[in-house]
Amino acid sequence: MRKDARIYLAGHMGLAGSAILRSLQDSGYENILIRRHDELELTDQNCTFQYLKQVQPDVVILAAAKVGGIQANSSLPADFIEQNLAIQANVITGAFKTGVRKVLFLGSSCMYPRDCPQPIKESELLSGPLEWANRPYAIAKIAGLELCWAYNRQYGTRYLAAMPTNLYGINDNYNLEISHVVPALIRKAHEAKISGANSLIAWGTGAVRREFLFSDDFADACVFLLNMSEEQEAQILSD
Repeated sequence: MRKDARIYLAGHMGLAGSAILRSLQDSGYENILIRRHDELELTDQNCTFQYLKQVQPDVVILAAAKVGGIQANSSLPADFIEQNLAIQANVITGAFKTGVRKVLFLGSSCMYPRDCPQPIKESELLSGPLEWANRPYAIAKIAGLELCWAYNRQYGTRYLAAMPTNLYGINDNYNLEISHVVPALIRKAHEAKISGANSLIAWGTGAVRREFLFSDDFADACVFLLNMSEEQEAQILSD
């Protein structure tokens, strides 16, 4: 990826997006196009298409999404599937319509079946039932992956997808109603210490194993993917 490439980063203020922005800047990329949510509504197809047509990016990174923990996914399932389907369809299709040949779409590890063997292999995708609590979000993300694959297959584009596991790091969300597990545990521990409580409540039985990844490490991996040679990309896209 050229250092002067015009890179549109959607979702630059979120946990993953802000980490990718730091990684791009640290790597010497200066032509990074960003818009806040109040400046560009990605669920609006016309606004999204018009913006992409106006700025003509060389690369699109789709880190924008409606995200949240188990409680948020359980209480707002319609919001999670509707908004994420709209964002993905508008950005990925808009990128194609404006001639963008390289897109990096961020999926999620919850796209894989609830009970698939560990460590997870890509071949496990769609091989079993999803976790019910975040199934609408997972299905939306699967649709985004399939949209990238479909454009690659039909039009020869170079749209990649990266599936992060549970991320934590700078710009995390500590709201207990919508946060993920690491920031939720940090806040609970902090509040227990401040109040002098003898215990705190952690959800789950304690038997489940979870995997966590620092957001800046994931961001560096994303920049690595964007800098692969065409031969390396071709190998990944053919697998």
